[in-house]
Amino acid sequence: TGLSTALHAAESGLSAHVIEAEQIGFGGSGRNCGLVNAALWLPPQLVREKLGESYGPRFIAEFGGGPEYVFSLIEKHAIRCEATRTGTVHAAHAASGYKDLEGRAAEWKRLGEPVELLGPDELASVIGTDVYCGGLLDHRAGTINPMGYCRGLARAAMAAGATIST
Repeated sequence: TGLSTALHAAESGLSAHVIEAEQIGFGGSGRNCGLVNAALWLPPQLVREKLGESYGPRFIAEFGGGPEYVFSLIEKHAIRCEATRTGTVHAAHAASGYKDLEGRAAEWKRLGEPVELLGPDELASVIGTDVYCGGLLDHRAGTINPMGYCRGLARAAMAAGATIST
């Protein structure tokens, strides 16, 4: 978050100085699993219920566009982070979880988003195991090498004029 903020601030002509406690990407930023997911775990209908009809849809749209924005930064700044845009899968380990995914899939499709509900056999062919009851494939999402992404953001921020101290 700090590196992205520094990049955007520097690109806007603001002075930005990031102070890292360790090396770039040392903590969770560089060691997470690298999923670039769209939205949050809450289903869209629950987000609208919690935030209301004014803020809920705007929040959903902003977070749903997150992966596209991240991948555009990667492309714009030639960040070498093994980015893949093949989607991510939310797998259901029980029938109740699959029922929940059915509701999510229906709502995302109603909103025009590229998601696909996968039955057990379809999911097994995608992920290589048959232990799940099915899953939701979100084509907006993908993966990155998180350390490569952090270092790429740092390089881009410095090239834009930000200062980074470790």
